[in-house]
Amino acid sequence: MNIIYKIKLYLHLFRYRGIKEKLCYSRNKEDIFLINYFKKIQKGRYIDIGAYHPFRNSNTYLLYKKGWSGINIDLSNTSIDLFKIARPNDINLNLVLADKKKKIKIYQDKNLGMMNTINPFYASIYLKKSYFRKVWSNNLNTVLKKYDFKNKKFELLDIDAEGSDYLIIKNINFKKYSFKLILIETHAWNTYTKNERKKIRSLLKSKNYNFLKQLHETSIFENSRWKD
Repeated sequence: MNIIYKIKLYLHLFRYRGIKEKLCYSRNKEDIFLINYFKKIQKGRYIDIGAYHPFRNSNTYLLYKKGWSGINIDLSNTSIDLFKIARPNDINLNLVLADKKKKIKIYQDKNLGMMNTINPFYASIYLKKSYFRKVWSNNLNTVLKKYDFKNKKFELLDIDAEGSDYLIIKNINFKKYSFKLILIETHAWNTYTKNERKKIRSLLKSKNYNFLKQLHETSIFENSRWKD
C-alpha cells in the first residue's frame, strides 16, 4: 500500500473515530438496538454487506468493540482498505454481491461514496454525475463456501446495498446458512421501492424470519427457528 495513501486513510479514520469513543455510530441507532438485543453474547459473528465504513454509520462497530468479528463486504476498495486498518480481526472483502456470478455495472460518483450502487434506478436518483465500471459479481453462498466456516450460523446479517438488497438475499442458501437477526434496508417512497420491500418481507417470511422492528429505513427480522 502506498505510504501517502495509507497516511490519508489513517487521517480519515481519525476524523470519524476521534479520540473519544461515541455511544452510537449507526444512522438510526441500529447499533444500540443490537447491543441490547445481543447483550448476553460476548463473541458473536456478523456479515456486513454494503459495510461502507468501519465507524461512520456502522451497525457493527459497537459489536466489534465488544469482541465480535465477522465479514465486511463493500464494492469500494477504499472502504475495504479502511476496514483492514480499523478492523484487523475481521475478514474484509472488496466484492460486489448479487444473485449470481455475472458481469455487472457499478455506478459511482466517487470511490468512497455511501450511494455507490449496482442498481441503475437508484443511480439515476442519487448519483446525478455518476460513472460506471464493469466487474464480476459474486453471491453470498460462494463467498461463505470459500472460507469454509465449520459453523454455518451467524448471529447477524446486515445488508445495506442501495437497491440491490433483494437481489442479494434471494439466492442465499437458508438451509445451509442461518442468522439470528437480519437487518436489511427497505423503502416505501414509490411503487418500485414498495414492491422491493414486499418481495423482501415475503421471501424472509417464507424462510422463517419474522418481521420484528422498523428503524427508519432498516427492517429487522428475527429467525423463529434459531437455537442458541
